[in-house]
Amino acid sequence: MKRVTTTRWSCRAEATKALKLRYHQIKNALEQISGDVEEKACVRCETEGLISLLNQLETGIYTVFWNDILQRVDAMNRSLQSTKLDLNTAIASLISLKNFVSIKHDFFEEHERQGKELCGSTQYVQSVTRQRRRNVRFDPLDYGRAEETHLSPSLRYKAESFLPVVNQFIASLDQRLQAYKLMADRFRCFGCLSSLFPEELQTAAKTLVDSYPSDLNASFVDELCHFTMFADIFKDDEPEDISKELFLYKLLIDKGMQDTFPNVAISLRMYLVLMVTNCSAERSFSKLKLIESRLQTYMTQDRLVNLVIMSTESDILREIDFAAIINNFAVTKSRKVSGL
Repeated sequence: MKRVTTTRWSCRAEATKALKLRYHQIKNALEQISGDVEEKACVRCETEGLISLLNQLETGIYTVFWNDILQRVDAMNRSLQSTKLDLNTAIASLISLKNFVSIKHDFFEEHERQGKELCGSTQYVQSVTRQRRRNVRFDPLDYGRAEETHLSPSLRYKAESFLPVVNQFIASLDQRLQAYKLMADRFRCFGCLSSLFPEELQTAAKTLVDSYPSDLNASFVDELCHFTMFADIFKDDEPEDISKELFLYKLLIDKGMQDTFPNVAISLRMYLVLMVTNCSAERSFSKLKLIESRLQTYMTQDRLVNLVIMSTESDILREIDFAAIINNFAVTKSRKVSGL
């Protein structure tokens, strides 16, 4: 069994995978605990409740379904955490994940079949429990309510539980994609420099200047048009294993043209350093648990924030020379009066 934490998404995939692969072994272990007379009564009662839950068909279906989804999500998250990933590749990856989840609408019967094999049950809980009927006395006499449609337990579970989960997952991916596409549209001119008309190129450049007025000036419009003609000369040297934006930035560096196209260099750097994942936030929460332990619960907010940053960015911290910092601190805090 794997522990499910609240800070790392990969733990959810590992926990679901362990449950699916060891479903029968876990149920056998729980049955041994529930039948052991030496165990406490509360432990045996809780174990019987878990066994009843594992014997439900709904649990088996969700175990199979979430294992398929979370394995793909975990693989996608690992690729999004790559330091060499650019924004356009991240968008393409998320679109492919969204399309993969969308086809799950048509795979309910397959998940249902695997769930039956996993839990050993063929009946839904709803089909074996008593359903509460609506009291007609609460309806007015002229209430023209249509007769309820009677669905089979399988179709009812698909319509009320399975499909809403898939749709909510797709909606969450759409929300994340909208933020990525907003940033990609601002820098889309670099990915298709040679195919844009001069009017389209100027419009895209003005949009980028309006989005970052403190970093780019108005000369970026003409500068980008000039850079397009410069980059077109070296289009045959573009490799296939890197993105278009990275090739353009390397072209500026290798040819020493940063001073000629300063705004282009700034905008390319802005695009290439855009983060496409929340990995740093997850690492911060993980470090926070280690720093703020039960023995250090009275530290101030500023000190806690500084320690979290130092712990998260430890690779940068190790490269800093602290000798000058210590000397400056000693001079500032020294109480010795000079000249005495």
